[in-house]
Amino acid sequence: MANIALTVNEDGSALLDLSGGGEIRESISLEDVPDGPPALESIVLHFDFYGRLARIEVTDSAASVLPPGLLDQA
Repeated sequence: MANIALTVNEDGSALLDLSGGGEIRESISLEDVPDGPPALESIVLHFDFYGRLARIEVTDSAASVLPPGLLDQA
């Protein structure tokens, strides 16, 4: 099973690390996706050197974006 780490900060933001660290080469904010659900406004996808998804960042309230069961494990 993959080692996935979830960090929830005091301000409500969160970082879901899928890669165990490493260099991020590109980040894409989903805030401007047309007709998407409101949660997209708070999501930034981070990609590694090879273009693989390495991290998912929640810039606003993680409780309004991530499933409660996932947050309970943080």
